[in-house]
Amino acid sequence: MTKKLLLIAGSTLLLTGCGTTGPIPPFGHTLTQDWITADFDGQQGSESISRTNLADIVFNNKGEIIGWYVKNYAGSPYIKQNADGTFDFTALQNERGIINLVNGPALHIQAEGLDPQAPVTAQDPELLNNEDANEQVAVFRYQQGGVPITKTVTIHTRNYLINVKTEVGGGIQNYQMLLPGLGNEGNPRVRALPQVGEVATVQGAGVTSVENIRYAAMQHVPPNQMSPAILVRPEGGTRIDAQMTGGSNALLTLGMTGNGSVDVYGGRNELIHLKQTGFYGMPGVFDPNWFGRISLGIVSLMEFMHRLVGDWGIVILLIAVLLRLVMWPVMQAQARTTAKMQVLQPKMKEIQDRYKDAKDLESQRAMQMEMAALYKEHNFNPAGCLSSFLPLPVLIALWSTIRNFEFDSGFLWMPDLAIPDPLWILPVLYLIANMAQLWLSTRRTPEMFKQQAFMYLFFVYFALIFPAGVSIYLIISTAIGILQQFIVNKQVEAELARAGQTVQKTAPAAAAKRKNSRVIDAPKD
Repeated sequence: MTKKLLLIAGSTLLLTGCGTTGPIPPFGHTLTQDWITADFDGQQGSESISRTNLADIVFNNKGEIIGWYVKNYAGSPYIKQNADGTFDFTALQNERGIINLVNGPALHIQAEGLDPQAPVTAQDPELLNNEDANEQVAVFRYQQGGVPITKTVTIHTRNYLINVKTEVGGGIQNYQMLLPGLGNEGNPRVRALPQVGEVATVQGAGVTSVENIRYAAMQHVPPNQMSPAILVRPEGGTRIDAQMTGGSNALLTLGMTGNGSVDVYGGRNELIHLKQTGFYGMPGVFDPNWFGRISLGIVSLMEFMHRLVGDWGIVILLIAVLLRLVMWPVMQAQARTTAKMQVLQPKMKEIQDRYKDAKDLESQRAMQMEMAALYKEHNFNPAGCLSSFLPLPVLIALWSTIRNFEFDSGFLWMPDLAIPDPLWILPVLYLIANMAQLWLSTRRTPEMFKQQAFMYLFFVYFALIFPAGVSIYLIISTAIGILQQFIVNKQVEAELARAGQTVQKTAPAAAAKRKNSRVIDAPKD
C-alpha cells in the first residue's frame, strides 16, 4: 500500500512538476560529458558548447555565455548529432519548454577604459575534459582595444556550479562582470547579502547596490524545485560589490578589482542542489518546508554513511534497509492487515454477493452488520491500512532527495546514480519485485492479481526514467517488504488455524456435556 502511494505521489510530482517543460525523459540514455566546437548562432566563427547530464552551456570566443540550457531530466539529449557528424541545435535554439537562464551575454566584462566598440581578437580556447574529476575547463584569451583579458571557466559537471576566474590587463584594476537573467522568467527576485548586514531585495523596477557581498541571487518567485535560479558568491578572497537591477531586464553587475574568482550556480532552484553546492546555508536563499527539512536530514545521513563506506550505491542500499527497519513496527501492522484481508476476502465477497441486488436501506444495514460481525470474529480492523500513511512523508522526502542528489560516481554497471539505468536492468528487476509482492498480497484472489498487474506494468514507465539511485532504493525496499509480508502471512495463517481448532474442540465438548446431563423435573404439587 505504501509503495503504491509513494509511486502515485511520485508520479504526480513527476508529471506536474517536470512533465510540463522539456522533451520526454531519456529512457536510460546517458551522455558522456564533452565539448563541442561548432557554429551555434549562425554568425561568423564557432562557439564552444559544454555538454553534460545537467546542462548545455554555449560560450562565444570571449568566454561569454550566450546560452545556458538547464535540463529538467538528467541526461536529456537536447543536442542531436547527424549522420554526417554535424550537430543539430534546433531544440536549444527554439527554447520550447527548455530553460535558458540568460537574457544576453553572461560573464561579459566591462570597464572604464575598455572600449565596447573596439575590435576583438580572440585565440582559440583551450578546452579540457576531465571525466575522472567530473570537471570541464575552458580557458578563453582575447584582446579588446589592446586590453588583454583571460577567463578560466571550470564547470563541475555533477552539479550546477561553475567557477570563473578573470584576469584583466592593460592597467585596468576595476571592472564589472555582467549576469543578465533569468531567461524566460520576466520578474525574478534579485537579492544580495553583504558580509555584514541584512539581505537587500529588488523585485520589479529598481536598482540597488550592496558592497562586499556574501552572495547575490536571481530566483523565480514563488520558488519551486523546477524554477530557475542564478546565484553567485566570491571565492578565493575576491571582493565583489553587486549592483542589482530588477524587472524584466534583471541583471547582476559584479564589481571586482584585480584578478577575481567567483562561483556561479546556474540551475534549478532546488534545495538538495543548493545544499550540495554550499548555497543553502546562506540567509535568505531558501526557506524549506517540513518536507524539505526531512530531505536535509536524509542528506546529512547519506553523507555520514558515505564517509564510512565510501560508495554511494552501498549508501542507498543501507538507507533502504535502515528505513525499513525503523518502520518495521508500522509496516508490520499493515502487513497483518493485508494478510487478514486475503483470508477474509472470499467471505467478504460472499456477503457482498448476497446483498448485491438489495439496495434498500435495511438490507444495506444488514450487510454492514454481517461485515462488522465478520471483522469482530477475526479481530480484523479495516482501518489498519491507515498505518501505511504514517511513513509516507519520509518515503516521499527520501524519493525526492535521491532523485535530486548529485552523486560523484556510478555503481556496478551504472555510470551515474543520478540518471536512469542505461541497460534497463533495474526496470526489469523492479517489475519482477513488484509482481512478486503483488502475487504475495493477492494469491488467494487471482482475479485481483490480474486486475492490478496491468497497473504495475504502467509503473514500469517511471522505472525507465527514475534515476538509478531511486530505482535501487525501490527494489531493495520492495524486496524487504516481500520478506516481511511472507513472515506475517505465515504468522496470521497459524493464528487463524489455531483459532479454528479451538472452535472445533469447544463445540463437540459442549454437545457431549449436554448429552450426558440429566433433566430433573420440578416437583409436582
